[in-house]
Amino acid sequence: MSATFKIRIILLLLTLSCAATALLINFTYSKDELLDFDAKTLETRLHNKEKFINDYLSDSVNFNALRSVHKNPKLAINLIQTFRDVKSIYVHTYKNNQLVFWGANRVAPQTDAGLTEGSNRIKTHNGWYEAIKKTSGSFSVVCIIPLKAEYKFQNSYLKNVFAEDLIKDNNLEIAGLSDKKIYTIRNIGGDFMLSVKLKSSLTNTFYSTLELSMWALAVLFATIFINYLSVSIASKGHVKAATCLFFLYFLIFRIYTLYFPYLDTVFNVSLFDPRHFNDGFFLPSLGDYLLNTIIISWFLCFIYSFRKELRLTVLPINKIAGIIIFTLLGLIIYLIASQQSDLFYALIIKSNINFDLTNILNLTNHSWIAIFLLYVSAFNLYLVLEIILAIGDKLPISNLTKLKIFINGIIILLLINLILGTINVYIPLFCIILFIRGYCFYTKKRNYRLVIFLFSVLIFSIIASIKLSSFEFEKERELRKVTAYKLESADDPNAVLLFLSLEQEMSNDEFIKEYFRKHTINKAVLDDNLKKLYFEGYLSRYEFETFTFTPGQEYNTADSTQIHNYRNLVLAGSIKVSENFYRVNNTFGFQNYFAILPVKDNNQQIGTLIITLKSKTFKNLGTLPEVLIDSKMISDKGLDNYSFAFYLDGHLLNQNGNYTYNLINNTFPGKINQFIFTEQNGYSHLIYQSNAKKLIVVSRPISSLIMKLASVSFMFLVMILLTVFIGLLYQVWVTFHDENFMIDRNGWKYLLSRHRILYKTRIQASLVVAIAFTLLMVSLITYFSISNQFKTDLEKGVIEQVNQINSGLEKNKIFKNEKLMATEDMLRTFSEINATDLNLYDVNGRLLFTTQYKIYDNGFLEPRMNSLAYIYLRRLQRSEYLNEEQVGRMKYITAYQPLRNDRNETIAYLSIPRFSFQRDYDSRIGHYLNTLINVYALVLIIIAIFAIFLANQITFPLTLVSKSLSEVSIDGKNEPIKWESNDEIGSLIKEYNTMILALEESARKLARSERESAWREMAKQVAHEIKNPLTPLKLGVQLLEKSWRENDPNFSKKFERFSKSFIEQIESLALIASEFSNFAKLPDTPFSRINLVDIIERSVEIYANSPGLQISFKHDMSEFFLNGSKDHLLRIFNNLIKNAIEAIPETEPGYINLSLKTDGQFALITLSDNGKGIPEDLKDIIFNPNFTTKSSGTGLGLAFVKQAIENMLGTITFVTEQDKGTTFYLRLPIVS
Repeated sequence: MSATFKIRIILLLLTLSCAATALLINFTYSKDELLDFDAKTLETRLHNKEKFINDYLSDSVNFNALRSVHKNPKLAINLIQTFRDVKSIYVHTYKNNQLVFWGANRVAPQTDAGLTEGSNRIKTHNGWYEAIKKTSGSFSVVCIIPLKAEYKFQNSYLKNVFAEDLIKDNNLEIAGLSDKKIYTIRNIGGDFMLSVKLKSSLTNTFYSTLELSMWALAVLFATIFINYLSVSIASKGHVKAATCLFFLYFLIFRIYTLYFPYLDTVFNVSLFDPRHFNDGFFLPSLGDYLLNTIIISWFLCFIYSFRKELRLTVLPINKIAGIIIFTLLGLIIYLIASQQSDLFYALIIKSNINFDLTNILNLTNHSWIAIFLLYVSAFNLYLVLEIILAIGDKLPISNLTKLKIFINGIIILLLINLILGTINVYIPLFCIILFIRGYCFYTKKRNYRLVIFLFSVLIFSIIASIKLSSFEFEKERELRKVTAYKLESADDPNAVLLFLSLEQEMSNDEFIKEYFRKHTINKAVLDDNLKKLYFEGYLSRYEFETFTFTPGQEYNTADSTQIHNYRNLVLAGSIKVSENFYRVNNTFGFQNYFAILPVKDNNQQIGTLIITLKSKTFKNLGTLPEVLIDSKMISDKGLDNYSFAFYLDGHLLNQNGNYTYNLINNTFPGKINQFIFTEQNGYSHLIYQSNAKKLIVVSRPISSLIMKLASVSFMFLVMILLTVFIGLLYQVWVTFHDENFMIDRNGWKYLLSRHRILYKTRIQASLVVAIAFTLLMVSLITYFSISNQFKTDLEKGVIEQVNQINSGLEKNKIFKNEKLMATEDMLRTFSEINATDLNLYDVNGRLLFTTQYKIYDNGFLEPRMNSLAYIYLRRLQRSEYLNEEQVGRMKYITAYQPLRNDRNETIAYLSIPRFSFQRDYDSRIGHYLNTLINVYALVLIIIAIFAIFLANQITFPLTLVSKSLSEVSIDGKNEPIKWESNDEIGSLIKEYNTMILALEESARKLARSERESAWREMAKQVAHEIKNPLTPLKLGVQLLEKSWRENDPNFSKKFERFSKSFIEQIESLALIASEFSNFAKLPDTPFSRINLVDIIERSVEIYANSPGLQISFKHDMSEFFLNGSKDHLLRIFNNLIKNAIEAIPETEPGYINLSLKTDGQFALITLSDNGKGIPEDLKDIIFNPNFTTKSSGTGLGLAFVKQAIENMLGTITFVTEQDKGTTFYLRLPIVS
C-alpha cells in the first residue's frame, strides 16, 4: 500500500468522522442543556464575586478602613482600581444612609435606606444589579455587582447584555412571568436573584460554533481527498477526466450551498448576511463571493499544476488552426479579465462595505475581506494567464506569429473601445503584464525575475487602484444624487421617530400638567424644562418655541392667535407624521414641524400646548455624542464629507460645510430635473434643480494626487505580502511532499539545493528582507512614537480648552456666594462659543450643569463627578486632572479643573469631556499611516532595485568566471579574464587564467595523442576493410594463372566468373573509399529549405515492398520545412530504416512505424521497430564511427546519422528493449 493511498484513506476517514460529529452535535443538541450551561456559568461567576465581597467585608480591618475611605485618597484610589477596574464591582460607603464615597458613577444610589442587609436586587435606568450591604451602626458599605445592562435604546456603545465578566455569550435574557423554560439565578445564599431564558433567536452558541467547525473541517478534508484523487488520475495521463471530476465536485458543492444557505439561516454567520452584499443567485452574500473565489482558485491551481500535460485535441493542428486557437485564447483572457472587473464592480456598487483606503483604521473586517477578494481575483487571473500560455506553447506557430496576433488584438481592442467611447487605462496596463509574462514564457528568459515580479505586482496594484477609484467615483456620484433628493425633501425620519416616543412622555409629564393647573409657573421655566428634557440631543438642531392655551382664555391673545394659525395649517394640508405632530409643506431648505398637544388631567382637557420646531442651519451628528444616537435612527455621517447649499430664486437660502457659496447663484447653472456635475475651486459640485425656483448644490473636495497614490501604495504592499505568503505556503506544501526532505539541521541546505537558489538571488533576497525588516521596525517605532505624540497633542488641546473656559467662567463670576448665578442658556451659549461640551459640579461632586443632559436623564451615568477625578481634585488638591472615562462602551477623555472665587477658594469643578477623542485620534493616525505606507512602499521599490543592482555588482566577477568556465573548450582558444584589482576575486581569476593555459597545453597534447590514436584506429579499420576484398582477389588471380598455364579448357568461363567477382570486390573498395570520404566532408555540406515529409516518404517507398515487412508513416501536416541537406536526410532515414530491417529476425514479420509531429518549434520524428533491440553493453558505442554489428560494413552508418543531425542543430536519442524493439527519437528545428 503506497503512502499516497494511505493519505487518501486517512482523508476519507477524517471527512466521515467530522461529518458524523457534526450530525451528532446537531441531533443531540438541546436548548435546555444550553440554558442550563450558560445560566450555571453566570451563576457560578456571580457566586465567586459574592464570595470575594463577603470575604473582603468580613475582614474587620478592611471594613474599618472603609469608614474613612473618603478621607484617605491612597486607599480610595487603590479601592477603585481593584474593585471597579479589575473586578467590575462598585463600592459605595454611606453615613446615616447618605452617600459619602462612591467608587463609580455608573450606578451610585444617593441613599441606601431602601436596601436590606446582605444581598439585594436593584433595577436602575441602565440595568440590573446585585447590591450587597453591610452595616455597622450608622455606617454602611454597599458593593454593587452589574448583572445586565438595560438601556432606553441601543447602539454600538449601548448593548442590553449581561456583564461580560459573568458570561460572554449573548444567549440569555431576563424571563417574564409567563415564560416556562427558565432558569432561576440565585445568590450564594440561595435567595432569588433573576430568572433567565434563552433568546428566541440563538446565534453563535458554543454548540453551533462547534458544529459549524466540524462541517468546515469535513468539507476541507473532503476537498483535499478529491484533490488527491484527481491528482492520482491526472498523473496516469487522464488530465481531462481528473479536471472534470474536480469541477463536478465543486459544482455540486456550490449548488447545494446556494439552495440550502445554512451558513446564513442556521449558523447566522455575518459574512453570509445579504444585507452587506447581494448580487443575484450565485453571489447572494460576501461569504458566497469569498467561497466562490477560493473554489475557483483551488480549481485553477489544480489545472495549473498539470498545465504542461493539457492538450486541446489529439488530432493534428495545422498552422491556420493554431492561429485561430491562439486568438481565441487571447479572447478568453480578455473575457475573464472583464468578468473579474464586473464582479469587483458589483462588490463595490452593490455593497455597504467601506473601501476608503485613505484611512486604514476605518476599514472593517468586511473591508479587509473585500481587499483579499480583489487580490485573489488578480491571482486567479494570473493562473489563467499561465495556463493559457502553456496551452499556446503547444500550438504549431512561431513566437513572431504570436507577437503579431497579440499586437493586432490590442489594436483591435483599443479601436473597439475608442468607437464605444469606453477607453480604460487598465487595458494597456494589463497588456504590459501579458507581454512581459508571455515574452519570458515563450523565450524561456529567466533574468531579472525579481524586478519583473515587483513590476508586475506594481502594475496589478495600479490596475486595482484605478478600478477601485473609478467604481468608488461612480458609487459616490449615485450616493450624492440620493443626498440631493434627501436634502430636497422636507422629511426628517429621525425626528419623526423621536416624536413618537416624545409625545407619549409629554402627555404624562406632571410638570406640564402642573403648569396648566395652577398658572403660577413662569412660561420661561416651562420652556427651559421642556428643552432640557425633550429637545436636547438630536432635536437640538431645531429652533424650539412653545405657545399655551387654556379653556376660557381670551381669543385675542398672541397664544390664542397662534393656535388658530396652526389649526389652519392642519386644515390647509400639513402632513400628519404622528398622533400630534405635523410637518409644514413647502419648506425648501428647512424642516418645519409643529405639534398641537392636548394636556389632560383625569381625562379632562386642561389646556393645549403648541410646539414649533424649525431646523437651524444644517448641523450633522458630529456635535452629538455617538452614545446618544439610537441605532434605529438613520445616520447622517454621510453628510460629513459634503458641503451643500440651497438657492431659491437664485439667492442663497441655507448652506452647510466647508465650501463657501456665493450669495447670488452665478456659478452653478442648472437644468430642471437633471443632475449636472462640474468642478470648481478644488471641489466637485452636483447641481440639481427641481423646478424653476429651487436649486440644490452638493459639493465634495476632489481627491488629491497624494490620496490616489495612497491606494496604489496600500494595494502594492498588500499584494506583495499576500504573494509572499502564498509563495511560502506553496514551498511548504511542495517541500513536505518531497520524500527526500527531513526536518533536521540539513533541511535548510537541502531546500537551497532543491530549489537551486542562486547566490545572487540569496544576496538580493537577504538585502530586501533585511532592509524591509529594518523599515518595519523603524515604522513600528515611529508609529508608536507618533501615535503617542498625537494622543498627547489631543490631551493638551483638551487641557488648554479647559484652561481657557475656566478663565472665562472665573472672569464672568458665574458664582456668587457659592451659588451658581449664570442661567443654563448663558452656560450653553458659552459652550457653543467655545465649540465644546462642559459639565459643572459643586464641591461635593454633584452635577450642577451639563450640555449633555441626555446622558444623565437616560440613566447612563449618575449625576455625579467621576470618582477618581473627585479624589484627585478634592482630596489631593490637583489644579487639573485628565481622566479616561466611559459611557457604555464608548471611551473618551475628560479634563477637570477647579473653579475658584476671588478668595482663591474652590467653589465648583469644571470638566470638559472630549467625546470625539477616539474618532479624532483614529483620523489623525489613519492619515499618518497612509503617508507612512506611501513613503515605505516607494522606499521598498527603490530598495529592491538597489538590491538587484548591488547583488549584480557583487556577483559580477562570479558570473564572469562562471561564463568563462562554461565557454572553456578543449579544442578551441580560451581567452584569459582581465581583472585589475588585486583582491580575492583577482586571485581567483589569476588561478583561472593559469588553469586555461595549462588546459590548452594539455589539450594540444591530448589532441595530438587522440589524432594519432584515431588515425591508428582508422588505418586499422581501413586496412581491415581493404584487406577483405584483396584476399579473394589474390586467390582469384593465382587460380587464373594456374588455369592459364595448364591450358584449362574452362579457362574462359572461369575468367568470366572471376572477372565479375573482381569487379564486385573493386566496387566494395570504392564504396569504402566513398563512405570515408562522405563522413570526412559532413560539416561542409550546404543547407537548403526542404520539406521533411517528402524526404521520409521517399525513404519509405524504397523499402515499402520488402517481403514480410510493413512500414507506416503518420504525420500531422503535409509540410514540415527545415534547413538541411536533401542527400544527407535521405541517407539518414535510409540508414535508420535499413538498420531497423536488419534488426528484425527473419522468422518474424517486420513492423516499422514512423511518426512526425511538432511542438511549435521542432519537428519530432519517431521511428520504432519490433526487432531484437540493442544489447545493454552496446548502447554507449552505437554512434561511434567504427562500430558495427554486421560481418561487413564500414561502421559509419549511425555515426553519419548522428553527425548529420547535429549539423542541422538537432538531436537523436533512442530507447530500446531486448527482444521487443528499438525506438529512435529525432528532433529537428523547423522554419516558417
